[in-house]
Amino acid sequence: MDDGKTKKSWGIYNETGIFVAVCRHGLCLLITDMVQSRELAKYPLAVVAKLLDAFGDSLGGGYDIGCQFETTLNNSSVGPLVHSFHHTCLVGAFHGHVHR
Repeated sequence: MDDGKTKKSWGIYNETGIFVAVCRHGLCLLITDMVQSRELAKYPLAVVAKLLDAFGDSLGGGYDIGCQFETTLNNSSVGPLVHSFHHTCLVGAFHGHVHR
């Protein structure tokens, strides 16, 4: 691959950081380089889909906006997969207290 063309093509993307999924033991399960786009939920949706594909039934995922993300997840194209695999969105104790 031509390094000059590669550098030029990656230069058009506005990189915003990384998106990481870790297990409860702190092991990195997935990591991706994020680029700015209009679809804000694409990274967590892709992570949930990939984890369900890899690990299967009865997973729980904690996310800092888990309450809002659950609605997004259910309304997305990943929604049927989430329901069939009994995925649960987890919310931190402090954030859960705020909703009370």
